[in-house]
Amino acid sequence: MPNETLLVNKTDFADIAYVKSEDAPLSAGHIRVSVGPWALTANNVTYMVTGDQIGYWGFFRPDAYGIDQPGMGRMPVWGYATVEQSNCEGIMAGQELYGFFPIAKTFDIQPGKISPHGFADIAPHRQDLHALYNGYTFTASDPSYAAHKDLQPVLRPLFTTSFLIDDFLADENFFGAQQVLLLSASSKTALGTAYCLKARGGIKVAALTSDGNKDFTADTGFYHTVDTYNAITDMDPDVKTVIVDMSGNAAVIDTLEDHFEENITYICRVGLSHWQEAAARPPKRTQTPTAFFFAPDRAKQRINDWGREGFGKNLAARWMPFLDGASDWLEIEKSTGIEAVLENYKDLIGGQSAPSKGYLFTL
Repeated sequence: MPNETLLVNKTDFADIAYVKSEDAPLSAGHIRVSVGPWALTANNVTYMVTGDQIGYWGFFRPDAYGIDQPGMGRMPVWGYATVEQSNCEGIMAGQELYGFFPIAKTFDIQPGKISPHGFADIAPHRQDLHALYNGYTFTASDPSYAAHKDLQPVLRPLFTTSFLIDDFLADENFFGAQQVLLLSASSKTALGTAYCLKARGGIKVAALTSDGNKDFTADTGFYHTVDTYNAITDMDPDVKTVIVDMSGNAAVIDTLEDHFEENITYICRVGLSHWQEAAARPPKRTQTPTAFFFAPDRAKQRINDWGREGFGKNLAARWMPFLDGASDWLEIEKSTGIEAVLENYKDLIGGQSAPSKGYLFTL
């Protein structure tokens, strides 16, 4: 059976290859899934920028799947897949999954730890990678997937990060700050974080965004104030501020540090949509406490604290209302074929994606 997959040069994301091949016979104990639809967001750029440090390039590394392309990797995406063929007891053809996938037409998985709710991919090359990304859910076993189904792959993984950022900052008493200032405030992870912070209350939620995205960002209602990057020096420098940085734009951080000085109490680095700059120049070292936020570690901590059921309940209390309102500001476009994928991918790595749209693809 023919398969197709997208490869990305791990040091130059604009350099891609679209590889066609024939699937080998399905191995015993494995399933073959038809991948899609899946979402493409700025989060995927962060996966690539941190691909070697955190391990994202390792989940679907080409050589583990018989693809000989040195220097190339497969960018992970979140989405749905349908079991096409099963040589694994307990999983049937036709079942729908949600989870982490490569951009491909089909994908072989070695299921283990199978339960009525899902399973883990126990392929040997994935066992040293973070377990959160190895899990796959049977969508029929979780009623929440039926709500706003097309919105889920775009927003669900991002909102989980948003929820955990809010939880982390509140747990740290916002590092003594009076406001949380979100950069790239129109991004979907920033919007989810702002929603959680504002729903929690007790802290001012401020936005920095581009001129072109200012009205959209303000219209969501998730922020108390919305400013543009060229207005940083008009902001009150005496307000103690936590920065949540979704972009990795070092020049913006420099300007903020010069303006707020010691009143920046913490910088939480989350996204790296300015991937070329982030790779070339890491943020400068300052006396301001700064750390990269790794959501899976925070999730693991909270699952230990609250139990898996408690974690799910607390997340759902924020997620479901956010999801219910998301169609007011987010329009989903669905496309099929590599040409549509590459057009959107080019916009994504060029920082041109529209905040009011989400994109789902199937090859």
